[in-house]
Amino acid sequence: MKALINLVACLLLGLAALGQSTSTAPALKPRPEPAPTEKQATPENATPAPDTPVITIQGLCEKSGGNGATPTDCKTVITRSDLEKVAPANLPGPQKKRVADQYIQALILAEKAHESGADHSPEFEKQMAFLRLRALATAGYQDLQKQASNVSDSEVEDYYKQHIADYKAINFDKLYVPKQKSLETSAQKPNDPELQKKREASEVEMKAEADKLRARAAAGEDFAKLQQAAYDFAGIKQAPQSTHMENQRKSSVLPADASIFDLKKGDVSEVFNDPAGFMVYKVTDTKDLPVATVHDEIARTLQAEKLKAAMDGLQNSVKTTLDESYFASPAPPTLRTPGELPVQNPPPPGKK
Repeated sequence: MKALINLVACLLLGLAALGQSTSTAPALKPRPEPAPTEKQATPENATPAPDTPVITIQGLCEKSGGNGATPTDCKTVITRSDLEKVAPANLPGPQKKRVADQYIQALILAEKAHESGADHSPEFEKQMAFLRLRALATAGYQDLQKQASNVSDSEVEDYYKQHIADYKAINFDKLYVPKQKSLETSAQKPNDPELQKKREASEVEMKAEADKLRARAAAGEDFAKLQQAAYDFAGIKQAPQSTHMENQRKSSVLPADASIFDLKKGDVSEVFNDPAGFMVYKVTDTKDLPVATVHDEIARTLQAEKLKAAMDGLQNSVKTTLDESYFASPAPPTLRTPGELPVQNPPPPGKK
């Protein structure tokens, strides 16, 4: 029955994705377990041995001698280890049952194809060649990943020193100034030219106010007070959120605002024109993160760089030429009958 089981393997490649999704599921807090003496090894919680049959299909087997005769004891037996080649062992019971149902259906169809000789057809051979190529390519990529995963502590240290600015954390106060005042627009249409003019004028006013608030921040005024002033000027009634943020990395701010990481403690930034509004920052503290706290992050970065370098090296080790005429885009469709001349526009009145 080995040949039959191998034959169906290509029909179950999609189960690999299922296995990957379950392996990365978030860890859940387990329920309290009973004391070891209370938990008995029952058929429900006992794990069968690898060679224990878990599926038996009566009436399904390979026909011998090419005459289609059915053996007296015609059945297919699948052990736990056979099933776990296509179904991850850690799947919950109901999902494992669905996989088993798909496996059984695939085995039945595979035997049907074997009986009809479809497994020797040119189309089948073509598909198997492609599946083999894809499997080999996957194995090659996994080899590159394995090699790239070898990152030493000294490599991490060197990368950390060369990119120390990327592993800097700062505390700052942030002032948010809306770009628009709270306007009464209920009686106006969205595309009303007057409304657009009001919005443009409002943005000019808010930018001027942001510049004034920035000057007050540089003079040492409290950011919470300045934030309230910005809301009052904009006509916003709700209470502002806290302006203070701690242990922020470059990735936590917009790229356009990343220059605040070049500021020193106590410095106030320029007014940034962000999509959400005008922003002003004041740095209250800076620190370099210890290499130990970012070790794994750097290791992942180096692994990605090594993998990309290895892939680029393989791509550059060969020279590829494509037949452009074969890969050219097809001509756009036309309503003209083949061989028909294009329709010519008649001359304007009075001209021949």
